[in-house]
Amino acid sequence: MKFTYLMKFIYILMLISIIIYFGVVPAFADETEWVDPQEKTLRLKESFARGSFLIEASDFYDNSALITVYDANRNIIARNITRINESFDVDKKINITVINLKEVTGNISAGHGLNVVVDQWARILTRVPGSPLPKISIIPKSMVLNNKSITRRTFIPGSEISINFSIRNDGKAKLKNITLKINSSLPLLYGEKLNHEIYEIGAGNESDVITVRFQAPFTGGRKLYPVSAEVRGNDAFGKAFQTRDSINIEVNPQIGNIIDIRKYVSEKVYIGDVAVVSISIKNNLSQKIENVSLIDSLPAGLKPLDMNLSWNFALGPNELKTVSYKVVPQKPGTYYLQPGSSIIGYRDELYYNTKPAKLIVNGPYVILTKSAIPETAITGDNITIRLDARNIGDSTAIVKLNDSVPVRYSLPSDKYKAVLDTLVIRPGNSTVFSYTVNTTEPGDFSVPPAKATVLDQFLYQDERYTQRTGSNELVIKVRSKATSQLPQSTVATVSANPKRTEVSEATSTTAPEPTATKSSPGFQGYVVSVILIMMTIIIRNKNFKR
Repeated sequence: MKFTYLMKFIYILMLISIIIYFGVVPAFADETEWVDPQEKTLRLKESFARGSFLIEASDFYDNSALITVYDANRNIIARNITRINESFDVDKKINITVINLKEVTGNISAGHGLNVVVDQWARILTRVPGSPLPKISIIPKSMVLNNKSITRRTFIPGSEISINFSIRNDGKAKLKNITLKINSSLPLLYGEKLNHEIYEIGAGNESDVITVRFQAPFTGGRKLYPVSAEVRGNDAFGKAFQTRDSINIEVNPQIGNIIDIRKYVSEKVYIGDVAVVSISIKNNLSQKIENVSLIDSLPAGLKPLDMNLSWNFALGPNELKTVSYKVVPQKPGTYYLQPGSSIIGYRDELYYNTKPAKLIVNGPYVILTKSAIPETAITGDNITIRLDARNIGDSTAIVKLNDSVPVRYSLPSDKYKAVLDTLVIRPGNSTVFSYTVNTTEPGDFSVPPAKATVLDQFLYQDERYTQRTGSNELVIKVRSKATSQLPQSTVATVSANPKRTEVSEATSTTAPEPTATKSSPGFQGYVVSVILIMMTIIIRNKNFKR
């Protein structure tokens, strides 16, 4: 008898689990967004139309009424006895709520009745499902000149064209699983992409601005280049919605300008030194020009000593004027000051530099990254702290490494407060430095960034160039064993010979990756596990009974 009750209990649990898994979870996954509420008062047998539906109230009961829904041909689609504040929907196309019911009694006559119902009515609220309505915006990135925001649609060959794309949902329901596809014959700058994905945009909301950079191609005359974009997405039920739009970008060589602009820069400097940018402006008219505004821009990695890169001045007849300023390169490499990066505004016309300028920066530059292997461990396991230093410059680097021990860890000797080392890294090579810690205390431990001072090999003595850099921060998760006792003290040890490995980029030697840990199962995973365990118990018990 006990076995029978146990089996019934297990069967009930399995049934509940299956209902939750296949019924409750999907029901909450995509809820309908009901919008456009409309209220209507209906007396007995009265009806009103909402869209293609005809709604009628009849058979008034105590705090409830019979609501009947017809289609356009008076065919009954649905019937529902609905109480006050209860609602129901018809095929996810309309939602109906009874918000109030009223019954009036009175005396008709002695022959026909006293204190009888003389009037009944129901207050009905109807709503329809909302739909998303995507709109796309394509606007070239604006700039400020003479305290005015100017949106350029004409560019000179070789200049950078930055275009902002954004998506707005003007509908009354969320738009999900959105893709943005951009199309243009304009050359795309390195690192840019034409396809983007957005998870969701709520009703009445707008996406973040997506900026895509193109380059104006070289052409002998004025030419238009279309830039188009298409947006696709769906609502909560998977119904597709899409829109598209386009603009034209003009590329014009600008021959015979009133004002000529030329841009120059130091040909080659060493990292840590300053470079000089010079802009030459020539007035081609035989008359004075007033209120000339010049703004300049730099590629990423060049930092001006004077952050204000705008000037206002006048030009005399046929005058040649030069504006200069200093920049500090942030890392070695080749920098191109593109055409169109220097802009002059005069009488609502824009003039640009038409030729690029190149700056070569030499020297070392080290990128430092920090990792733990593994990042999740069990008490008693060894954890390897690994530091990867990569020299992306073109000169040999002397790296003075300083790494603090993780919080709540301690080194075995008081004379060690940090992990210190000096590395020599050749151009294009990487060096790996690692040490081992061991812990018996569970918890999440913050591992602070490692720090490094980078010096040039030949400028080491006078420290003419110094780069100070840091790594990322880590969090180590230590879990206790099921049979562990009370937490003991935590001890970190540095191996007697810390491992140091130099890796050449040419050999493409890849350092070992941290051990992957499986993520914990989600809700549906637990439900499946429970079902499998119950089925196993049932099968074993049946076999035992036999």
